[in-house]
Amino acid sequence: MKILVLGAGLVGGPMAIDLAQNSEFAVSIADLNSDALSKLNKPHPIETIQTDLSRPEDVKALVGDYDIVVNAVPGFMGFQTLKSVIEAGKDVIDIAFFSEDPFQLNELAKEKGVTAVVDCGVAPGMSNILVGHVDSLLDSTEKVLIYVGGLPVVREWPYEYKAPFSPIDVIEEYVRPARYVENGELVVRMALSEPELIDFPEVGTLEVFNTDG
Repeated sequence: MKILVLGAGLVGGPMAIDLAQNSEFAVSIADLNSDALSKLNKPHPIETIQTDLSRPEDVKALVGDYDIVVNAVPGFMGFQTLKSVIEAGKDVIDIAFFSEDPFQLNELAKEKGVTAVVDCGVAPGMSNILVGHVDSLLDSTEKVLIYVGGLPVVREWPYEYKAPFSPIDVIEEYVRPARYVENGELVVRMALSEPELIDFPEVGTLEVFNTDG
């Protein structure tokens, strides 16, 4: 299977490396940043492609030879890149953190016969999968509360935080209104609202609040 990762940043790069460990996958990765690409082609069996992913027509032409595409570009490019991949008729896994509603592309995906797994990062993404898995193990589920954060190995003031992905999107995460499901309904809250403190054994006290991811 030929897999193309779009974006060689803090998440896209490691994803390509992980995928390349499987001999059944022929992995390529595309980005405009030559320095980011140079870190990936040796010693890993990854083909690197330097190109401007902000150009929709270039993205459509690029993805044509691949079986599946991973959209790992920064959030401000995410929606348009996802749209371009779908227009090209390629199945796609999307982890880009964009503010637009990806289900605007639902009819386009159906028209093109494309499977698009959207918002499949850590949260949203893995958090939803974990909740769904737990729900499948139980007779019924009344309430689920799940936390996620970027914790550094060494906690240092003032933030005691580790940016695990694009710094632009980290900032966006803490200013964008937070969306989540409450009592079966989608609700929207201010970012950083409803703060509380939680004690974790061997970690300490952490502050938690609402964010959009």
